Formats: sequence, C-alpha cells, structure tokens
Amino acid sequence: MNSEDDRTLLSSAVTASAPSPVPSTASTAITFAPGSIIAGRYRLVALLGKGGMGEVYRADDLTLDQPVALKFLPSVATGDEAKLSQFHNELRVARQVSHKNVCRLYDLGEAGGRRFLTMEYIDGEDLASLIRRIGRLPPDKAVQIARQLCAGVAAAHDRGVLHRDLKPANVMI
Repeated sequence: MNSEDDRTLLSSAVTASAPSPVPSTASTAITFAPGSIIAGRYRLVALLGKGGMGEVYRADDLTLDQPVALKFLPSVATGDEAKLSQFHNELRVARQVSHKNVCRLYDLGEAGGRRFLTMEYIDGEDLASLIRRIGRLPPDKAVQIARQLCAGVAAAHDRGVLHRDLKPANVMI
C-alpha cells in the first residue's frame, strides 16, 4: 500500500461476484488439483477462491507463457441455454472495456463439461482483505483508490457494462 504504483482494478466485470478467499479448512474440496492441464493450454497453479459464482484459479497459459486467472462457472450458470447465451452476450460487451483500472476478460472455454472464463491475473490483494488487515485507510489512500475505482466504473459504463456486484471483495489493489 505504500507504492504510488499501486493500481486499483475492478474485477469480475461480467455478471456477479468474485469468490471469497479459500478457507484454510481441510473440508474445502478443490475441483482441480494444482498442476492439472485445462483445455490443453492452461496449467493450474493454485485455487485463489470460491464463491457463489464459481471457483477462481491462478494458471499459466502455456501457449502465450503468461499468467492468467480461470474462473470456473457453477453448473447452474451453464446448464441453462438461455442463461449461457446471455452470459456470452455480456462477455462480448465486457471484452470491449479496455482501461487500466478494469480487469481484462479474454475468453470463454470449456473443460470436463465446465465452462470457464479466462481473465487477467492480478497479483494483489482485494480491498475487503486490505481493510480487514489494516483497518481504516488513510484519507489520501482512500481518495486515490476511489478515483481509480470511479475511472474503472466509468470506462465500463461507457461501453454499456454494468458490474452488478460492486463491493470491496471485487476491487483488487
């Protein structure tokens, strides 16, 4: 949080929420193991989180040799053709948003009957975790984050994209 280079990014721009951090309990079932190759292209590195809108993994794109995030959608979101069609349309629009404060969405894929989004991997901490960890933000830092957040939301709105679940857990620092 000390760096002036810190960048606030709005994540999970299409449909709903980003997963919450993975609990450290042994009962958490990981759908895919680290090292798994997905769609012949992505090597999973770690589960980053799970929530109502699926699971997010850190992965390496073996074709482009770059880190990415894979967000696996819950079967309820992909089992209904009408919902899937709506999701495709929202993804097409959201891909047009290009702004330094908005997480880039790349593509939609499928592996083992599960749909997933490929998106920019952001190495950082979400705002909710930061606030839990340090408490109230210093006023100058809060203003800096708010300005970047507003710029990201404005860029999305300029392209007709509505976030639908704007909250601290969906803001990456």
